[in-house]
Amino acid sequence: MSSPKRTIFSMSSLFVSMSFLFIGNALIISSVGIILKESGMSAFGIGIVNACFYLGALFGTISAHKIISNIGHIRAFGVFTAMFSICIILHSISYNIIFWALLRFVLGFCYCALLLLIESWLNEKAKNAVRSTVLGFYETVFYMSFGIGVLLIGFKFENSVLFAVSACLIMFSSLPLNLIKIKEPKHRQKGKISIPKVFNIVPLAIVTSIIAGMLLNGFFSMSSLFILLQGYGAKEVSYFMLCVIFGGFLSQFLIGTVSDKMGRKFTIILCALISFVVMLCFVIFNLSITFQYILAFFLGSLTPLYALALARANDMLEDKTQLVEVGRAVLFCYYLSSLFSPLIIGFLMQAFGYNGYVWFYIFSLAFLILFAIGKPNIKRGDKFKRNPGNMVIFDD
Repeated sequence: MSSPKRTIFSMSSLFVSMSFLFIGNALIISSVGIILKESGMSAFGIGIVNACFYLGALFGTISAHKIISNIGHIRAFGVFTAMFSICIILHSISYNIIFWALLRFVLGFCYCALLLLIESWLNEKAKNAVRSTVLGFYETVFYMSFGIGVLLIGFKFENSVLFAVSACLIMFSSLPLNLIKIKEPKHRQKGKISIPKVFNIVPLAIVTSIIAGMLLNGFFSMSSLFILLQGYGAKEVSYFMLCVIFGGFLSQFLIGTVSDKMGRKFTIILCALISFVVMLCFVIFNLSITFQYILAFFLGSLTPLYALALARANDMLEDKTQLVEVGRAVLFCYYLSSLFSPLIIGFLMQAFGYNGYVWFYIFSLAFLILFAIGKPNIKRGDKFKRNPGNMVIFDD
């Protein structure tokens, strides 16, 4: 039986590669709002550019697996990182909004493709007995790497230097997989996604993934503008984002235990409620930047929502052969909502200033809480079956 340490060690080159990838991506994705704001672009214009990243990611969930299947994981990793790096460097050629929107589309496609590649690799190589530990290590690598990337914003690089550093980090990520011998997995072809069918089976999982996509990627793409509109600079942006990431990193450990013991529905409501209260504080009180950092830490409770959506979907499925289709549907909804969140937040911030950002979160979280309240809660050990109307009936 393989141990978690042995499994992780066997994929060490993959983890090193993803570290460089996440650092480089965090640096470029979090800096775009700052750069465009300094160039005089409106909040709605920044939202449009950022939305193109998630439009590309949406296309990635649909078609990237075909490329991976045709050329293999290692070669695909090299192709996508090369395209990623080229597009980052091309940002310095022109500040035309249409040109940047196109580049962001390609970046989104490549990043989503790389995530699909990495996660399918981990799921293929990690046996059931050690999968949760391996995926937990993956989450740790992600948060630590993303935190480093966000911290780099505080160095206030010149734009050309920032693009070069980010591109180099992405290019570095392809080196370990090509220099160190590692066995790549076989890629399985995917079936079609039926969103209405999946929603009928796991409605709370779908709605949670939609809200998670809007709020998490709205944070990554628009929180820099939220801080800048308050009159602060790049250093404050990096600290604010780091506090959320650090809070999210720590919440992963607590939330996993709570969800196993108390159920996914309870934990989804708990995470949403904590973030809801945090956002109310932004509206009610006139907060200094120090208190905003403290609240940002608790806003990290948003980060487990996507994982909770997947866990809820898994809990509700009687037929485990549907797990791949349902998982892709949850991911598709996540990126579909991510596409619209920068547009909506950008419009609200254009109309109401930085408070538009806060109200977007308040209404989205309130909707999720109200939707989740009416759904059944399933804890470990519960048994259930479905009647012909697809309603959950619990067995005694």
